[in-house]
Amino acid sequence: MIQVGIDLLNNNRIEKMKSNPTLMNKLFTEEELKYSKRRNDYNGTIAGLFCSKEAFLKAIKKGIDNYSFKDIEILHDEFGAPYIALHNELYDLYKDKNISVSISHDGDYTTSIVLIEF
Repeated sequence: MIQVGIDLLNNNRIEKMKSNPTLMNKLFTEEELKYSKRRNDYNGTIAGLFCSKEAFLKAIKKGIDNYSFKDIEILHDEFGAPYIALHNELYDLYKDKNISVSISHDGDYTTSIVLIEF
């Protein structure tokens, strides 16, 4: 069985988020924030990370109140492809599952899709 989650975000919403350092530190790991600052499109990168976390939660059919966003970490391999690193309870629950993530940008919009093979 495959579970799918998808999310879409207008990158302009990131302006409000990034003006709140407490919120940014609640949503993103230190590594995610460092990665985003190195990218040319900071808002688009942050939007991609956020969409991926939301898409993962949709794929597992849980709301944002069930787990910490920091327990869903979006990292990138040596080729720049995103992948999901889970932590704490989410790691224990899904460590044996095949999880794929894809992020796409178009103008002011970013989308992400997550597939989990059970």
